[in-house]
Amino acid sequence: MYLYLPKLQNEEIYAPIAGEVKSLSEVSDPAFSQETMGKGIAILPSEGRVVSPIHGVVSVAFKKKHAVLLTSDDGAEVLIHVGIDTVKLGGKHFTLHVNQGDRVNVGDLILEFDRESIIQEGFDIITPVIISNTSDYAGITAVSQTTVKEKDALLKLNV
Repeated sequence: MYLYLPKLQNEEIYAPIAGEVKSLSEVSDPAFSQETMGKGIAILPSEGRVVSPIHGVVSVAFKKKHAVLLTSDDGAEVLIHVGIDTVKLGGKHFTLHVNQGDRVNVGDLILEFDRESIIQEGFDIITPVIISNTSDYAGITAVSQTTVKEKDALLKLNV
């Protein structure tokens, strides 16, 4: 099987969730706050929807439905991880609308989650948006804003 790897380009990543923008340093999980998994930003969701922040494909649709990894047409690998330790919910309160290999465009619905039920079960719903191939970029810059709507500019990637 031939795997197409696009040549990296400067790229803009859009907000996959409406909510309050937070620094990764504010995320309680050190894998995110210490940027072990890559650079990015976090969003405290005001709604229970995740849309595609890129034009590309679904690289991984996690079985527990709490996260997806997307690869953009320009080469960015974007991990969207809804909540902290939400993998422990086993998919409860999540509805995944995509499968691995699906083509997505900016704004396409990827997953939905029940914010209130997740919070009631004791989980933090802050959602890291991580560029997992951070080392491929010369710079990753957050677009300066305190709140976002779906599809607002969120991150700028420079090669």
